[in-house]
Amino acid sequence: MDIREFQRLMADLYFHNDQKRGIHRTALWLMEEMGELSAELKHDQLDLNKNAIKEEMADIYAWVASLANLLEIDLNDAVSKKYPDKCLKCGENPCVCEKNLP
Repeated sequence: MDIREFQRLMADLYFHNDQKRGIHRTALWLMEEMGELSAELKHDQLDLNKNAIKEEMADIYAWVASLANLLEIDLNDAVSKKYPDKCLKCGENPCVCEKNLP
């Protein structure tokens, strides 16, 4: 399933509830899911629960799609424009930037 298909699925399943909840409360749900992912990631790398992490990432993706639906943003277009096939800073693929490295 591609980005557009997933966003459409979230609209079909949840838009009626998301619309009632509104943008701000939907954004709060997204933030709550980010907190749940953060809680899973705080463990040592050897102790990470990958299944729980996958579920939280899927939830985050779903809430981002729901928020985009409320804002009438096509995520597929947004992602394609923001992230072309090369790094936005160095213009290379793969990226050779070292700015964000430890």
